[in-house]
Amino acid sequence: MNVELTPAFVLHQRPFRETSVLLDVFSKQFGRLSLIAKGVRKSKRNKNGLLQLYQPLLISWMGRGELQTLTSVEVDKPRYMLKAESALCGLYINELIVKLLPAHIVEPSVFEAYEHILERLQQADDIEVALRLFEKCLLTHLGYGLVLDRDAETGDIIEHDQRYQYQADSGLYRCHSESNKQSISGRSLQHLLMERDFDKQSLSEVKQLMRSVIHFYLGGKPLQSRQLFASMKQYSK
Repeated sequence: MNVELTPAFVLHQRPFRETSVLLDVFSKQFGRLSLIAKGVRKSKRNKNGLLQLYQPLLISWMGRGELQTLTSVEVDKPRYMLKAESALCGLYINELIVKLLPAHIVEPSVFEAYEHILERLQQADDIEVALRLFEKCLLTHLGYGLVLDRDAETGDIIEHDQRYQYQADSGLYRCHSESNKQSISGRSLQHLLMERDFDKQSLSEVKQLMRSVIHFYLGGKPLQSRQLFASMKQYSK
């Protein structure tokens, strides 16, 4: 396969042999894939300087199989400049895509959502809301869409003043115990469903819900970015 100058982002890179790097790439037209950038570490003046996180690129590659070879790279648009908490959140969404999105699955809507959240992270604009909506979008396009409006057991419409527990493989169930720490109010579910009117309480409950669901689809594997975020918070105290 020979691909010429298609929009993409580098999600992660790591050294490979003496002079090359392995890239996890998210392409608008070809989905997520792995590329090898040969020889980019042997000179200061090379394309490795362009292979930065959050940099919109136009890339070309060739080859067969799971690992193909990067042949050219150009800047498409200005880089999204993420700082402090936004930079950590950027690492988190990159890791979500790498670990949840199967290779070679074309998802232009997720690509557009990725660009949108990078813009919001750059502006530090309602970061918590932006993260929750991106998580929801990603799960939906992976086929794991959340059913947020009905009780899975009875089929009843959710009620604002009731509390529910979400099971990733089946849906919402009404809680009959006030002590259930994993529960979420119908009010908070409505905010997530409509994607608006979030407040401190609903954002906290929605965050817990999304964390539980994502943990399920990751098969219980930890996210390094989340561990880094926790360590940074502990260090800053």
